[in-house]
Amino acid sequence: MAAKASSAVVLAARARRAGASVRFQWKDKEVTSKIRMTMGQRVSTATAYLLTQVKRNISEAVTVGKGPRGGRVVTDRSVPGEFPHAEYAQLLRTTFSDVREERGVTEGYVGTPLDYGLILETRMDRSFLVRTLNEEREAIESILNGPIK
Repeated sequence: MAAKASSAVVLAARARRAGASVRFQWKDKEVTSKIRMTMGQRVSTATAYLLTQVKRNISEAVTVGKGPRGGRVVTDRSVPGEFPHAEYAQLLRTTFSDVREERGVTEGYVGTPLDYGLILETRMDRSFLVRTLNEEREAIESILNGPIK
């Protein structure tokens, strides 16, 4: 069967479409660099926000009264399920944040070097790091998510 020749109208339409094409370029390194920079800034902001909230949660002081012999007596410690109350504020002072970028991945850390912090977090049911992260998850996700401009 012989191929049907295209009409002049069809050929003209094809020529117009070919002339109306759009060309775009993906500047991979430039875009990747901008995304990495933006996400690094967002991770830094989210980490600083989490550190602030952790410190706010553990800054409630214990109640101190006088004992029968005039000595110092703590009358209001935290109970299981509560954030730890600050007695000497060492936990509050040593809580830190750190943001690291390795192999294109930016990670934020909030923690304490004190063994006491680990004990509170894992054994005494006075979680202050994981609990704050869970309570602030929505706010942190809103910092990390969103359009990259």
